[in-house]
Amino acid sequence: MNQEDLTALQAALGHEFRNPEMLERALTHSSRAHEEAKATGPEATGERLDNEQFEFLGDAVLGLVATELLFERFPGFDEGQLSKLKAHLVSAGYLVKVATNL
Repeated sequence: MNQEDLTALQAALGHEFRNPEMLERALTHSSRAHEEAKATGPEATGERLDNEQFEFLGDAVLGLVATELLFERFPGFDEGQLSKLKAHLVSAGYLVKVATNL
């Protein structure tokens, strides 16, 4: 993603990120980072900048937030019921629908 794209994204979001390098990393899939590393050659060393660690952290945060909301909204549900609801809420299919609606 080039600087122009990042600027346009920030404008569309109505938010300017303090660290645009982190935004670029958050938007870089590991396959793209791998291809870029191959293109620069074997002499290129350094950290591979992709979003996998952010994805890991985001999954954990999303799970925590969903768990807390379900726990508060459905105090009479048992663990099995809450787990099923949480699994649905954090599933890729459901999140794609939510993102599309946004």
